[in-house]
Amino acid sequence: MELVKDNFIINYDENLSYVPELIDYLESGMNNIMNYFELDKLKSKRKVIIYNDIELYKKHVEKYHKYYDYICADTFDGNINILSIEEAHKTKEHANMTIDDLKRVILHEFVHICQQDSQIEKYNETITWFWEALATNLGNPENFNIKIINSDVPEIKEFGSLKNNYSIAFTIGNYLFDNYSKEEILEFVKYPSKLLLIEDKVLEEAKEWSNNKINKR
Repeated sequence: MELVKDNFIINYDENLSYVPELIDYLESGMNNIMNYFELDKLKSKRKVIIYNDIELYKKHVEKYHKYYDYICADTFDGNINILSIEEAHKTKEHANMTIDDLKRVILHEFVHICQQDSQIEKYNETITWFWEALATNLGNPENFNIKIINSDVPEIKEFGSLKNNYSIAFTIGNYLFDNYSKEEILEFVKYPSKLLLIEDKVLEEAKEWSNNKINKR
């Protein structure tokens, strides 16, 4: 089934009765995110593809990235691709996902759409942690808590195989928002090479910040 909206074309199985509610949530939250990125509009109308077949979704992901069990949504092709809640329940990581969780995930993915529309230089995979730091804080902060970062810098850079990777990214994002201006953060989005120059320093400082933050509670 296809649903056409101002900014999106949604493709989904007509049996998924909660999809209109999901899209309403996306539309209600997208303006605040676009405002953060100083975007007046998207460069183009995007697709939202809701996969009701986990094997098809895995094949989609594997065109771009190694599949991990925690992956239930992505924007690898410039669109929002997301598992239905029924199919997400077939994964170990998302076995208990709720409709509210799914809503937050789709807003998380919209942050990635805005990151893609904002970037001037090509995205660099070594700073996946940075993209997820922004997406967790701006898209679905309700799903995470600040935690002590015990991983070292090389481990954080290998984000896909990093244990508790999204919680770590969320914590780093909190550090960034506490210590860098919005203008600086948007410069890192637009020009990843500027972040790469100080990446190790940022990650070491975020690690120290997380320890101090938790230990002072």
